[in-house]
Amino acid sequence: MSKMIKCKSCNADIASSAKVCPSCGAKNKKPIFKRWWFWVIIGVAVICIVSGNTNKEENSTVSVTKGENSQKEDTCKIGDTITTDKFEVTINGITTKNSVGNEYLSATPSEGGIYVCIDFAYKNITDQPISSFSCPQIKLVDDKGTKYSSDIEASSYYATETDPDRKILSDLNPGIKVKDSAVFEISQEIYKPENFRISVDADKDFTVSISE
Repeated sequence: MSKMIKCKSCNADIASSAKVCPSCGAKNKKPIFKRWWFWVIIGVAVICIVSGNTNKEENSTVSVTKGENSQKEDTCKIGDTITTDKFEVTINGITTKNSVGNEYLSATPSEGGIYVCIDFAYKNITDQPISSFSCPQIKLVDDKGTKYSSDIEASSYYATETDPDRKILSDLNPGIKVKDSAVFEISQEIYKPENFRISVDADKDFTVSISE
């Protein structure tokens, strides 16, 4: 026997197995977490994340190209090209802004905050496609080790200025280089370039110094 539930439209008592409410005719939709395709999406996302973490090679090294010189180290500077086993990554620049976007789509930081905008690029140097879930990700890290994630809304509006060609869901194919960007909302009182660095999470993690 089906249990009774409340119709979400008219609040009448209806059987949980009913396809429509007999009182108002509204469809009796299953909660999203009870739909099979919801768990398929969750499963694919988990597999992609786990795969990306599993494929990280902790013993790999990074090569930093500075002009015509190349050396191995973990801390790099803006403008350096960092080569891992899978990527060439370059942090092209970092700026602070009081607003991002254009005349139609824009965002401003909360009171006391400032936007720290980072432009970067990366290239697939392997002979195999790489999932977008495994492409380099960046965060800001302060001198206490606190990691700041990017502001998704502000990053989207900033993209209208920079026009990145990053891959959202498709693979990054061999030999392809893309531009990307990220925006972080940081307290103006806290943000001092000498106290922050950029953390790059790829197949090999490394940091990039902000201050000269």
